[in-house]
Amino acid sequence: MANQAVVERPTIMERGRSPLVDHTSIVDALVNRAVAAQRQIESWSEDRIDRLLRALGESVAERAQALAAATVAETGMGNVQDKTLKNAVAGRGIAAQLEGKVGYGPISFDSKHRIVEIASPVGVVVGLVPATHPVATFIFKALIAIKSRNAIILSPSRRAQGVSQQVGLMIQRVLHEMGAPVALVQWTAEENTRETTTALMCHKQVGMVLATGGRAMVEAAYRSGKPAIGVGPGNAPALIASDADLPYVARSVVQSKAFDNGLICGAENHLVIDARVRPALISALESRGAAVLTESEAARFLVAAVDRETHRLARAVIGQDASTLAELAHIERPYKIQVLVVPTTLVTTDNYLAAEKLAPVVSLITVPDMDEGLNVCGALMDIDGTGHTAIIHTQNGDLVRRFATAIRASRILVNTPATQGLLGLTTGLAASFTLGPGTWGGSSTTNSVTYRDLLNIKRVAYHTFQTV
Repeated sequence: MANQAVVERPTIMERGRSPLVDHTSIVDALVNRAVAAQRQIESWSEDRIDRLLRALGESVAERAQALAAATVAETGMGNVQDKTLKNAVAGRGIAAQLEGKVGYGPISFDSKHRIVEIASPVGVVVGLVPATHPVATFIFKALIAIKSRNAIILSPSRRAQGVSQQVGLMIQRVLHEMGAPVALVQWTAEENTRETTTALMCHKQVGMVLATGGRAMVEAAYRSGKPAIGVGPGNAPALIASDADLPYVARSVVQSKAFDNGLICGAENHLVIDARVRPALISALESRGAAVLTESEAARFLVAAVDRETHRLARAVIGQDASTLAELAHIERPYKIQVLVVPTTLVTTDNYLAAEKLAPVVSLITVPDMDEGLNVCGALMDIDGTGHTAIIHTQNGDLVRRFATAIRASRILVNTPATQGLLGLTTGLAASFTLGPGTWGGSSTTNSVTYRDLLNIKRVAYHTFQTV
């Protein structure tokens, strides 16, 4: 029993139905099991929950490389080395981050105002899982749901159905071994259709939707009538001042944008550079393996990699490595190309270089001064990625404050590679695989979402003996 999946998942034919899927029946069964499982763990101690989270996180971390390889083989996006690290952070790292936190019952007491805060679960959570990070997002959402005493039903991308099944069964095996109800974590498998997911999000017993994925599904989550925390596209500009450490900037950009072939949506998408130091930055980028394209190379890349109807990178290009993209456009360098840097001057919606690029491709925009740099960064985020992330490289504290005040981004990263900063590897940010863009990006939160976003918090207020 210990090494078997214990939730039966009857096929449509086994249920005696026609090939037409009965979405209501499927969703009712998933939600009913989730409700029962959630009630079983609601009063578990923090120590018992933390032991369970450690076991779950470790199970994914131990197979991080195999799961990364399976993901790349199935989706055709990203690379095994970086997905391995991402899977380990999402498993072992998130479990460690949650350990010792309080996810149920009294969580704080304000002795001055005599107010006690008491945490309760939101109930059943529906989580959307994108093809770009199927393993990391799956385990991350499972861990934060369980920490906050919620059951979760995940809807993986159909492009990553196989690896999602693998990680789901692994999680359920650990739940069974640890004496937890396996229906705490369920997912849509053979029933995984847009109609089933929509019905699931709208179910009367679902408490919240965590929507990480494409724009269409995030908007469907908002329309579901349920409380929903959604994400938006990333299109992060990096403002580079004349006093920046340019060799460090170049190393950071290449390290960040090449990570997992550019699939982290908050990675640098634009380098907005002071004209006085543009030549020095180009030299530094090339020394780190970036190819700064000439005008003719950029034109060839446009033809090879951009969908003419959408003015965005073609789907087949997303998540491919820089060498592959360079080969498509017949671009050569005497070194292995890590990132493509494409100069542009147009900050318009019909310019693919002004939009999000989930590939190791970054635009280069030159500005005469930091006033114009702030304007350009704001305009870029208005095209795509409003509210998500922005980066600045400078030693000037006043410029950082101006940037942070002016730019409508939920995360302002200073002198750090964006990908690693968002993962909490080079900053003090909590690691998260659901990054809220705030009301700027149509979401209810600017948080890097964690377990606290899945809590109902009661406030017990005592009489303070003040006259009314």
